[in-house]
Amino acid sequence: MTDWKATFTATFGTPASAVSAEIWAEVYGDDYPAELDTYSFVTRTDLHRIAAEARLQPGGRLADIGCGRGGPGLWVAARTYATLTGVDIAETALGSARRRAEAMDVEATDFQVGSFSDTGLEDASFEAVMSVDALLFAPDKQRACAEFARILVPGGRLLVTTWDFDGQPQNRPPQVPDHRPLLESAGFDVLSYEETPDWRSRQRRTMELSLSRVEDLAAESGEDPSKLRASLEQTLRNQDLMTRRVLMIASRR
Repeated sequence: MTDWKATFTATFGTPASAVSAEIWAEVYGDDYPAELDTYSFVTRTDLHRIAAEARLQPGGRLADIGCGRGGPGLWVAARTYATLTGVDIAETALGSARRRAEAMDVEATDFQVGSFSDTGLEDASFEAVMSVDALLFAPDKQRACAEFARILVPGGRLLVTTWDFDGQPQNRPPQVPDHRPLLESAGFDVLSYEETPDWRSRQRRTMELSLSRVEDLAAESGEDPSKLRASLEQTLRNQDLMTRRVLMIASRR
């Protein structure tokens, strides 16, 4: 099994890819939040919906689990005037998130090491919890949903983008065909389970362009071009097993 902590520590220990940013901008156009240095397929459309559906009051408490470099959570916190706690397995990601918080002038923030199964956060301590394209990497998704429920206040909102699968992708933790049963058994009422717009064509085009620029990507990262090509081709095959990319909105009972 892949050591995801080591993998993401290394990934976030290097600068965000300028080549990848060019590819994402070409595919997503104005919907690409270029200023956030995201490591996901998140869009401005996703972020606006998350901010609106979080139903946060000024000073409300927001957690971003699997926050990476922190951009999406900071974006939502800035627009809802919430306090933000970001959690990630990679300290290198959190270092970037802290620097980004200063650059974005979002003061009420905290970033700490934790995982989907053990966030390290207190019971019933947040009015909203978000997670953007990261639940894919949780080894136990039922346990992750239980952790979401534990840290939310009753009536608190959960907002997650992730993928449903009709098979098991290679070199990924176990996936599920539908997250709704997991949420319901963890104590959530599922309010919305929406397929995000144009997700499949955008993801495929992103990978195709990445393959066409594999030499540039390899030169930028120092990777072996043949290994990087093989990894991108495997990512495309894994995408074929995805049935939908969803934005899940749920309320803690």
